[in-house]
Amino acid sequence: MENQRRWRQTVQDSVLWIFTAVLTLGLTLIFSFTLLRPTEARIIEGLPAPEDIFAPRAIIYESAVALRQAQEQARASVPEQYKRIEGDVGRFQLNRVSQTFAFIDIVRADTQASTEAKLTYLEAMTDLNVEEQVALDLLNMNEADYARVKSEVQRIVGDLMRREIRDTQLRELQQQAQRDASLDLTPTQERVVKFLAPRFIVPTMEPDPAETEKKREEAATAVPPFPVTVAKDELVVRAGDIVTERHIEKMTQLGLLQRQTDWRFVVAIAILSLLSSVLITLYWRQFYHGRRAGNGRYLTALAGLILVFALAARFMLTSPGLIVYLFPMAAFSLLLSVLFDVRLSIVITMILAGLIGFNAANSLEMAIYTAAGGLLAVLTLHDAQRVNSFFRAGLAAATGYAVVVVAFQFNQTITDPVSMVEILSYTLGNGLLSAALTLVGFFVMGSIFGVTTTLQLQELSRLDHPLLQELLRRAPGTYHHSIMVANLAEQAAEQIKANSTLIRVGAFYHDIGKMNRPAFFTENQEGVNPHDALDPYTSARIILSHVTDGLELAQQYKLPDRIRDFIAEHHGQRIVKGFYRKAVDLAGEGEGAAETVDREKFRYPGPRPRSRESGIVMLADAVESTSRALQPHTEKEIEKLVNTLIDEDLTEGQLDDSGLTLGDIHMIRASFIKTLKGRFHVRTRYPGNEAMQIPETRPLPPPPEQPPTPARTTQAANGAETAVTTAPQAEIVVDQTR
Repeated sequence: MENQRRWRQTVQDSVLWIFTAVLTLGLTLIFSFTLLRPTEARIIEGLPAPEDIFAPRAIIYESAVALRQAQEQARASVPEQYKRIEGDVGRFQLNRVSQTFAFIDIVRADTQASTEAKLTYLEAMTDLNVEEQVALDLLNMNEADYARVKSEVQRIVGDLMRREIRDTQLRELQQQAQRDASLDLTPTQERVVKFLAPRFIVPTMEPDPAETEKKREEAATAVPPFPVTVAKDELVVRAGDIVTERHIEKMTQLGLLQRQTDWRFVVAIAILSLLSSVLITLYWRQFYHGRRAGNGRYLTALAGLILVFALAARFMLTSPGLIVYLFPMAAFSLLLSVLFDVRLSIVITMILAGLIGFNAANSLEMAIYTAAGGLLAVLTLHDAQRVNSFFRAGLAAATGYAVVVVAFQFNQTITDPVSMVEILSYTLGNGLLSAALTLVGFFVMGSIFGVTTTLQLQELSRLDHPLLQELLRRAPGTYHHSIMVANLAEQAAEQIKANSTLIRVGAFYHDIGKMNRPAFFTENQEGVNPHDALDPYTSARIILSHVTDGLELAQQYKLPDRIRDFIAEHHGQRIVKGFYRKAVDLAGEGEGAAETVDREKFRYPGPRPRSRESGIVMLADAVESTSRALQPHTEKEIEKLVNTLIDEDLTEGQLDDSGLTLGDIHMIRASFIKTLKGRFHVRTRYPGNEAMQIPETRPLPPPPEQPPTPARTTQAANGAETAVTTAPQAEIVVDQTR
């Protein structure tokens, strides 16, 4: 057993130091990702230069900016390339002219149609939009004038459509068609020709994108490079001049804006990251007992949270403007507080705040700003089961942010009220953003890492959960016992500031394994005890199996790891003493009888409670079941019952790994006693009302001349003990089937 424990501790230590190495490397890379400090001069393209900047050395380089600009100009200088439209467009247009005049001939020759009808026909000609006056001219001309108009239009269209006409030249050639009308035409003929001829002029060429791109690329390729020479101490940009792209390029080439490695800064970051990681690891190893101490899942979740928020902080620190004031440190602190505990959250919040302050050019303001918001959020979160509590914590964080901003702004020589109001608005947004990110973080952490979250606990705490309903149907006594254990443990948890929600849910499910064989446990029996017909080894095996059965059901219903811990640990490594003694009695009388019985066959597999929460449920389980059987009627009886059960677990070392302090156990005792007094309605006996008291139907104490028998507690197989005698000086004998 001892070797196994040492091996488990060695594995846990190895996992923790791997966690330390990964966290150190991650923080170092994140906070020195760019491997430089930003330039002191705030040079922004398009804005005036804040000061004169001179070249620290002489250089010659080829300007990529100048080359690109020259290439753009060369490309722009190449005109759009065209190609002739497929088909004989000129001949097609001449045919259109002939067809149009053929239609006009028909309209003119129609003796049955009125002038209005003829006008309607002419005005309806497609693509011509003949004006009324032109239509009248065409109808009223004599044959000679009409023939001259027809031949003139055909001549003009035929001449112009032989040319290469581009869309950009169309307007010009249509005007040319009007100017080409013969000077010997009558005004009426000229009006008709000038109207009709331009309408038959269309492009004969179309754009050729492929050829255009080819020509432009050739022009850009032909541009020679642009060498730039900069002398030492040459004025690069004068104060007040608008900074151009060429200025930025020149300063980059000179190294004035180039991000260069500052190895001293990198080493400093590495040292601080190592120190931070070691502090977190030592704290975790010291205060996180049990399963989570070396659990890779929880350590991965913790490292993931730290690195993700560190990366967000690094990004915001290097962003322009006031974005850094939106860093949601409160969300980080709240997630740690609810997923792990408040103390761990406070420690890591302060460590990360210090790293952020160091990376913000040793800014004390940023260190205090982030720490204040995170700490206030954690310390004001009272009820993690309610969504509103997170937004109240977010507002508390916003208040802390605002106080820090005001304090540091008032310390400035010149305070800009507008700037302060703007920053304060960022602090308010930070608080609300933190609350929202916390709720999202719960979902992500539960889905990716399988970490038990508040939302999961709320779902499991519903009494209509299928597993609880199954327990109620198959083992109603155990169901009622679990509810009472939950109430008893929850009251105690609130006294020592343990996770009361986790305890309540864990208590609901701690005895679910009993539903497989409910009749073998006293709370489900109805007058018949099947153990009377069994040998003690078989009885013990059945009682012990409710733990493994419970773990199998937990896996089947996909209960979180933290809830499975309650099932495995709520009896620790106790001995089923009732059946063990029965086995010893059957082995015969004599000094060597006990040695023939294998004690380990009557021991729960454990492990012992490895968290404060499972330790409380272990104690509450024993106290609730024993008090139900004994029905104590006086305050002394209740105190004796509680103290006896707790002291025996302490003596056996069942709580050694739980993390419960003596102070915690003292408050747990007081809470149990107070709750049981309310449950069994203990009343103070005032003088004069003794006759009204219900007489106790309990065994009398031994005669005065007999020496008192010291109290002794016999543990039940599943920790839910039921005593059969409770006289003040009598031995507490526990029913082993509870």
